[in-house]
Amino acid sequence: MARLLTLGWRDIWRNRRRSLLTMGAIVFAMLVVALIKSSNDGTYDAMEERIARQYTGDLQVYRGGFFEDRALEQSITEQELDVSTLRQQNDWITATARRLDGFGLVSSDLASAGALITGVDPASELELGSYMTHVSEGIFLADEDHGQALLGRVMAQNLSVGVGDSIVVLTQGYHSVMGAEIYVVKGLVGSGSGELDRSAMILTLPAAQELLSMPGRYTSLIIQTDNHRRADHRARSLALDGYEAKSWRAIMTDLVQLRNLDNAGNFVIYAFLFLLVGLEIFNTTTMSMLERVREFGVMMAIGLNPGQISVLIILQVLMKVLLAVVAGGVLIAVVTGIWSHYPIPLPAEIQEFNAELGFAVDGVYFSSQPSILLLPVVSVLIMSAVSLIYPVVRVRRLTPVAALGSN
Repeated sequence: MARLLTLGWRDIWRNRRRSLLTMGAIVFAMLVVALIKSSNDGTYDAMEERIARQYTGDLQVYRGGFFEDRALEQSITEQELDVSTLRQQNDWITATARRLDGFGLVSSDLASAGALITGVDPASELELGSYMTHVSEGIFLADEDHGQALLGRVMAQNLSVGVGDSIVVLTQGYHSVMGAEIYVVKGLVGSGSGELDRSAMILTLPAAQELLSMPGRYTSLIIQTDNHRRADHRARSLALDGYEAKSWRAIMTDLVQLRNLDNAGNFVIYAFLFLLVGLEIFNTTTMSMLERVREFGVMMAIGLNPGQISVLIILQVLMKVLLAVVAGGVLIAVVTGIWSHYPIPLPAEIQEFNAELGFAVDGVYFSSQPSILLLPVVSVLIMSAVSLIYPVVRVRRLTPVAALGSN
């Protein structure tokens, strides 16, 4: 085996240019695939973390059926669900917040618009770090701000109101009770989501409960965990009779489907690149084998059998591929490791366009997870194995006489 390894190593550098071109093609394909996957995974990871942390929370707890129907009659009373006990029983819960969601018509002197009315506990939202605390004009709500409200930035523009102006809210609350109230705009929220900026109206929880005729009630409990990646498992582990817990993935199904679709599209690019790499390995291996048929005949004449020559070809390709994989792996680790700390910011126009589509992302992020290397390495090894089938089969069928008489 040592002799075959030595012969294989020498054969790699017999045609130095051809070997370097093959290894260069492998490194290039690995780098391109790794960068595409790194940017794709890194950007989606950043988007998902931002959505989970600032919008939906890692988990949301509702009364059974509320998520589908959005009926205020399926709300939760403050006495039913003991949040303090829930946090004590689950040490992975890092923050919680109660929210009351409803719908209404918001009017100014000049215009009207539909609104998603959300009642919040200001201290809890600050602990969560939700989008509601990102006030672009004015200041965030305080517990005593009973007659004041925050509006989405775009909604305020549509209503032609600003900080300090008054708005009128008309809504249908609990058991279809009509509610109407005047509020002063205390601040404008820039969430980064076009839909929320067009429709968000935020009140303190007591003010929303009064407006919707729901004293002591709320519709959802937002839970932040120590790891949003484990949200699905955490949701299943919460055994709450009469309630349902949903992870951010179950809530943001459109984002999950978009990521899966994007990954499927990228696999077409990966397959094309590695097909080219496989053809390059096949081409150089076959050319090398055909050029050395007479040499193989001499080897068989002096005692080597076709099986040993097949092993020689396999070792030659394997060493060449391993050299390229190691070089590509080091290059990928260095590049992704550096770029993971320096995301590429997107122009303001693209950020606004993404916000209109509901994508909360402000740049291209790169992931440096070790799994980034898995796909290119496995793909190169598979294509190398496939490309060896024909040369190995051809060599095993050689006879000394036929090989020595080959031109």
